[in-house]
Amino acid sequence: MKKKNIKIIAIAIMSLVILAGIVVVGIFGFNKELRYGQGQVINVYVEQMVDVTNIKKLVNECLAGKTNMVQTVEIYQDYVTIKAKEITEEQKNNIVNKLKENYEFSQTAEDTTIENVAATKYIDIYKKYIVPFAVSGVIVLAYIVIRYHKKGILKVLGRTIIIPVFGELFLLSVIAITRIPVGRYTPVLVIAMYITSIMMVIRENEK
Repeated sequence: MKKKNIKIIAIAIMSLVILAGIVVVGIFGFNKELRYGQGQVINVYVEQMVDVTNIKKLVNECLAGKTNMVQTVEIYQDYVTIKAKEITEEQKNNIVNKLKENYEFSQTAEDTTIENVAATKYIDIYKKYIVPFAVSGVIVLAYIVIRYHKKGILKVLGRTIIIPVFGELFLLSVIAITRIPVGRYTPVLVIAMYITSIMMVIRENEK
């Protein structure tokens, strides 16, 4: 099979994946990592420094292995925040009582409330990456256009914009379809795809 035909087939498959990704995002949205997603939280003041690993083990037992996040939020590591997508009254009571079996503190299960936490907006998750990524993108674009201007500025410009955008849309579609959690490691995937796309742009311009 000719390389041109292989390229056409690859583009067609990627286009279908992107369309499927758009549908999935439209219906279900992205699957956010628990720390950024909507969920429920309980806060327990343990009054002493705690071992997060031990508390995580206790919480896992009470939540029957349900995905959860355990953090200490005070400088003395004596205030524990536990987050899961859903925490029932029974689970909350079990967690607090289990903690009281291992640590002495005054807060009771009755004193502990379950709080609903809204999902973090994407702009708030990734705003620190926007400016550096945009600046580096403009610099790379300018460099490639200047270096390969003899190939035709509009042709090089279009290729340098379209290939990375297409690549990122494909990546985001795969993330949406496979329900990979969107969170701390997503920028790494985005940057890896961008670098791969730019390498493809350079290879195309070198022909």
